[in-house]
Amino acid sequence: MTKIDSGAQDGPGTAFQGALLAMLSTLAVAAALLIAPIVPHMAAAFPDDPNAQTKAIMALVVPALVVAITAPFVGRLAERIGRKPVLLTALCIYLLCGIAPIFLSSLDHIIVSRIGVGLGEAGVMTASTALIGDYFRGARREHWIVVQTGVASIASVAFGVVSGFLGEFGWRTPFFVYAMPVVYIPLVLIALHEPVQKATTRARAAFPWSKVSAFYAIGFPAALLFFIIPIQTPFLLTARDMSSPLLIGITGAVSGIAVTVGGFCFKLISNAALNQILGLAFALIALGLGLFVGNGSYWMTWLGVVLASIGCGMTLPAVLTSIMRMLSFEERGRGTGAWQTAFFTGNFLSPVVILGLSAALNGLEHALLAVAGIAMAIALLCVGLFRFPAERGDETPGTQ
Repeated sequence: MTKIDSGAQDGPGTAFQGALLAMLSTLAVAAALLIAPIVPHMAAAFPDDPNAQTKAIMALVVPALVVAITAPFVGRLAERIGRKPVLLTALCIYLLCGIAPIFLSSLDHIIVSRIGVGLGEAGVMTASTALIGDYFRGARREHWIVVQTGVASIASVAFGVVSGFLGEFGWRTPFFVYAMPVVYIPLVLIALHEPVQKATTRARAAFPWSKVSAFYAIGFPAALLFFIIPIQTPFLLTARDMSSPLLIGITGAVSGIAVTVGGFCFKLISNAALNQILGLAFALIALGLGLFVGNGSYWMTWLGVVLASIGCGMTLPAVLTSIMRMLSFEERGRGTGAWQTAFFTGNFLSPVVILGLSAALNGLEHALLAVAGIAMAIALLCVGLFRFPAERGDETPGTQ
């Protein structure tokens, strides 16, 4: 079968390829959310380890830290040896390390396996996102990046439910879900093909940090804000005597759906200037976080969850599609790797920032209001002062 030609102006990717690449984002969601509900049980399973609780929490968060550190190197590797080899290798690493805790008898060894999960996750997300940029152009690229974000949001809800259910059969049981690459690997082998450059593609040059650094700078706080609602909702509701697992689960599902809605809202206004889109998105996040704290009633909290999640659903595809437009084929591996670093650094630091602000400002609600103020300040900066660089890359006029 003919290889994908990265120079095609309208993008040669098929709907099946787009759907497969978007579905691979479920592996990044599973890396953390699958084991979040069973962390206490994991710690309790090792009573002879005096640091069991700390190590269990480390096992939860270490994949995101590994992605943040390694994604740029994985991106460079994807440019040198190809997207598909990196993707297949990463899927194999993810599979082997993901299911390893089923058989391991030490939390230290489990943490090592989770480092492997993070390395696999870095490869999967960097290569699959780069391939979306390679296979699609213009509105089709925006569509599949929105779908990727939506799939991840819906998967976050599904994995929370699945993990809670499987956890009833023992803390090791949810780790069987990490065998998902068994399904993905043959599909990748059959359906995805390594992009090739046209003869006219310009030679490899230094990465254009001056052109894209602004996008990463705005992407980091966007990612940090993205994780506040899903992580802090259980704590806020519990503090308000609304600790029903069903109620918390429904609220989490609403958040995931609203993120997906936000992605499609971005599609509707994608022809507007990026600073205007981001100004609106960050304003929605700020308003949503304010209502999230609100007056303590559930329905105001619910409305805050919806508005903030819609805003978050707009920010990520807006920034990522803009990065893609700025990069040529030979720059896209490094570009997506740097994006994964910005995103997963925000993932890792989000709860840390809220914990620090809660301690400094005497409570979670005050911390959330402070973050709402920061989000509104970013919105005003986007609209009033900040201007993003003009587009470049391998797309010609008329393809957007």
